[in-house]
Amino acid sequence: MADRPSTSATSTLLGLVAGIICVLSVSRIIGRRSVRLRRGVSLVRRTTQVRAHRFAMPVGTQRVYLTREKGKNGKLRKRLEEQGVSTVELPCIQAKQLEGGTTLSERLNGSEEWEWTIVTSPEGAKILVSAWEKAGRPEIQAAAVGGGTAKILINAGINDVFVPSKANGKTLAEELPKPEGTKRVLYPVSKRASEEVQTLLGKRGYTVERIDSYTTLDADWTAEDEKLASEARIVTFGSPSAVRVWADRAPIDTIIAVCIGGTSANACEKYGFQKIIHPTKPGVDTWAEEVFKVLKSIDLDQEAKA
Repeated sequence: MADRPSTSATSTLLGLVAGIICVLSVSRIIGRRSVRLRRGVSLVRRTTQVRAHRFAMPVGTQRVYLTREKGKNGKLRKRLEEQGVSTVELPCIQAKQLEGGTTLSERLNGSEEWEWTIVTSPEGAKILVSAWEKAGRPEIQAAAVGGGTAKILINAGINDVFVPSKANGKTLAEELPKPEGTKRVLYPVSKRASEEVQTLLGKRGYTVERIDSYTTLDADWTAEDEKLASEARIVTFGSPSAVRVWADRAPIDTIIAVCIGGTSANACEKYGFQKIIHPTKPGVDTWAEEVFKVLKSIDLDQEAKA
């Protein structure tokens, strides 16, 4: 009969096997974690490279046109020029205050109690601030269509501001908290604005008093402006009114329209623009990112042809 291994020898052997298995397992786990970490670092670097890309295209194709009213293109221009993109400011519209804007202070300071005061544009916010200060800065609960519009109110001292998850009037009307108080909403807005916001709020139980506080007029263009427009390749639009003016005055089939959001993009489609791009979530930063994507694609095409 063959000798059997001793109990201590067996234990030692089993211990060595277990140790080897443990080391291999740990190595595999560490290896997996290392791969994940490397992938994460790689993704971060790739994103940084795209955002830091400085565009070196010929000036004629590099310029990005900004069409908001004069004085309201600064944020987008800064975002673009930080990355080496040249811009051309060619306003398509200009704002004009209406009588409703001058009587807004009386509505704020009257006997009515407003559960909400809402604004759906930076111009509307500026008019509200002016009326609010004229009325003696009464306590109000405000809602703004987006972060930029809300900032105008907050900087003026109106701190209780609701902002929806997506910067458009439809989302604002859908996400405004349910009526709890007077159910009355004061809505200073452009005369050109659709009735979508007050209609949706009405369906949710609110009583909306719309005040046409301002309107947008076509901006004046010189012969030089018209020449600039004819040379455009990438044009940004922040409102349907700007889209309409451009469609009336300048080429639409030779440009790429980069819109701040879906509302302006829908207007482009309505007027027959062929190439339309917009971010899923409206905002100046996401708007700028869409411009960068367009410029990058053109840059790559030129590199491929070189």
